[in-house]
Amino acid sequence: MRADVVVVGAGVAGLSTAARLSQAGLEVLVLEAADRLGGRAADERVDGYTIGDGAHLVHTSWPLLRTAAAPGRLGLRGFAPGVQIHSGGQRMRVGAGAARPQQSVTTLRVPVGNPVDRMRLTTLMYRLGATTPERALAGPEHPCSDSFHVRGYSPELVDQLLAPMLAAFAADEDLATSIRGADWLLRLLVRGRFAVSEHGSGQLARELAALLPAGSVRLGARVHAVHANRASADGGDIRARAVVVATDPVTAVELFPGLHQAAQRSVTTLWHSAPAENLAVEARRGEPVVLDADPGSPVVRSMVISHVAPRLAPPGRALIASTVVGHDGKHLEQLDRETLARLGVLYRVNTRDWTTVDVRHVENAVVAMNAPYNFTRSVRLISGLYVCGDHRDLPNLEGALNSARRCADAVLADLARSPR
Repeated sequence: MRADVVVVGAGVAGLSTAARLSQAGLEVLVLEAADRLGGRAADERVDGYTIGDGAHLVHTSWPLLRTAAAPGRLGLRGFAPGVQIHSGGQRMRVGAGAARPQQSVTTLRVPVGNPVDRMRLTTLMYRLGATTPERALAGPEHPCSDSFHVRGYSPELVDQLLAPMLAAFAADEDLATSIRGADWLLRLLVRGRFAVSEHGSGQLARELAALLPAGSVRLGARVHAVHANRASADGGDIRARAVVVATDPVTAVELFPGLHQAAQRSVTTLWHSAPAENLAVEARRGEPVVLDADPGSPVVRSMVISHVAPRLAPPGRALIASTVVGHDGKHLEQLDRETLARLGVLYRVNTRDWTTVDVRHVENAVVAMNAPYNFTRSVRLISGLYVCGDHRDLPNLEGALNSARRCADAVLADLARSPR
């Protein structure tokens, strides 16, 4: 068999790369070992609910996400701006309205830290909100544990606001994240909104696959070896002018021994169902994503997904997704009981009538932005061999799309200089 380009992996990065190359006139074949599209951002229906291995959040400020599919096809539905932090029995709103960075002065009224803390954080969030994502990722490269101290933040501000944010959005409980990555996350609180697709987390992959000609994607096709001119799969060798590996970091290293393997963190997602009327009025109106800052709580992040995307749950039911980081994946029933008890505190309800839809533990779920972190790692290994994915860029869907764009550009540039 032959193709201009073989892409290994039908996740967001692989499908986006394939779509760009196909639109440039190349014949592309995508090989996926699993029996579904989407990789770590896939979804499925369970008892009438649409769930996935993780509660994937996107953000309305991500430029590539807005252009990845036809306008409106992703069906993005946003939570209220900013986040709501639960700490010591108090609920604190942090962040600003979309495209209104000047509203970040509300940080001055957050009852954590001291007045100097709040002034410093407000100044930082105003600056980040008024700048570009690229500028937010610029600057010195140090772990947050050092940088927060250098910036003069009090332990109270770190423990009750900054550390919960890193745990919730970077699965980092050790403050090892690059300060550049932390600033990029802070920018999300004051520019746009966190959102989900009303069609499920796999909708982005489905939209990208729809851009490819029929027969371009083969599921259940495991690739065992790659070379600059062919890929060896279950059905034999496939000749190609270029091969792109767009898999998770572990598989990429198996195919490219010696390739830098990014550190990854585990995430456990608990999906619960509740009677819609069981939740407080503010939750039914679509409150922000909730972060739990109380020490000892198993939950770092929770959200009532069905209140912004009702199609993801049956009528009259609410779908709640809660995230736990650093768990070993054992004794999940006990973790479920502890989480349900904590959700009763977070949402101020009795969770006796709640049911567990599913519990998903993923050992290598999130690429760690541990300092020093390279946010634009090379996608071109040699002419004819390329690698892309969120481990080569920002560790999220926007990073997967950006690495795919860089990879497709590299392939096109190389093939333009080589004979067919």
